[in-house]
Amino acid sequence: MSRKFVAAIVVTLLVGLVGGYVLAFLTDGRPVVLEAGDYTLLDEVKAVLKQDYYADIPADKELLYGAAKGLTQTLNDPWTEYLTPDELATLESSLQGNYAGIGVVIEKVGDQVVIQTVFPGTPAYRKGLLKGDIIEAVDGQATSNKSLDAVSSLIRGEPGTTVRLDIVRGETKLTVEVVREEITIPSVMESKMLTPTVGYIQLIQFFDQRASNEFRQSLLSLRSQGAQALVIDLRDNPGGMLDEARKIVGFFAPGKVVVYERNKTSTTPLKAPLGTKLFDGRVVLWVDGGSASASEIVAGALRDLLGAKLLGEKTFGKGEIQTIQRLSEGALKVTVAEYLTPNQVAINRVGLEPDLAVTATDDTALLKATLKLLNNP
Repeated sequence: MSRKFVAAIVVTLLVGLVGGYVLAFLTDGRPVVLEAGDYTLLDEVKAVLKQDYYADIPADKELLYGAAKGLTQTLNDPWTEYLTPDELATLESSLQGNYAGIGVVIEKVGDQVVIQTVFPGTPAYRKGLLKGDIIEAVDGQATSNKSLDAVSSLIRGEPGTTVRLDIVRGETKLTVEVVREEITIPSVMESKMLTPTVGYIQLIQFFDQRASNEFRQSLLSLRSQGAQALVIDLRDNPGGMLDEARKIVGFFAPGKVVVYERNKTSTTPLKAPLGTKLFDGRVVLWVDGGSASASEIVAGALRDLLGAKLLGEKTFGKGEIQTIQRLSEGALKVTVAEYLTPNQVAINRVGLEPDLAVTATDDTALLKATLKLLNNP
């Protein structure tokens, strides 16, 4: 299996009807067998809606998409869901870091869609949207009953068009109209020297094939400037591609186990690529409740392998792996395993506790605690 994004490998389904069974063959040759004739109830519901519902109902294709979403919702797993073709396109573009939208990262907190990150210089930033804002509706459509991918699809659109967001901020409700633009988000937002010997890299997402390249360039630059210790800022980093996380850990611990993948039947070690170790100094990671998925993999791996210290607040606790399986229309994102740190510590729904608790929004306090830690061997 290749190109996982803590979340995923993309495979294709070829569907045919054989002997009363539907066979869905994955690209690796494994068949998924579904008994045919089990969907009479859906046909009955559709017939009653068409006959008796007082208003117009969606087209058959939309009803089919809704039924597919309903099947996954019964699992009570927020990460397993059916993606419509538009939602799949949105997900794939987000992993590249290039899309037309407003420049935010959103998360689901209960039934609420909350802004986790507002990228500097983007339309959302210029309009004053803030981390923690609750998006109640997008262009009049309530978000409480929609998946994150569905809400993302509503927010994104053609450059130059306007999207209307109904926002709840504390006790205040406001409506914000934002003009979409082409958005390109770097993986490394900032790289600098904090002191003559301590470097700093802010990594905001693990975009496909970019995060490791940008991180490597920043790391080599800081090393050439005299960095003997390094701060990696993973606050509000929601994750991304697992392979990128493995490459970044490899800069510090080449060839070592980065994470264990545990599915129904086995536990498999996933290692960093072999190569040259690029940094041999002490490492401190800044984390918070927005540090999730691939961020937690990097933080957990560097702590287990190097003795790196985590400062800030407990991480999100997103420790499951999804695959994306393409269907005849759209795709199914399905949880297939959970991951464990190199010391085989589970993260899912638990998160990583920091070695030193510091208010994650207080940069001054984090820097002070970091320098005190680094000055004490």
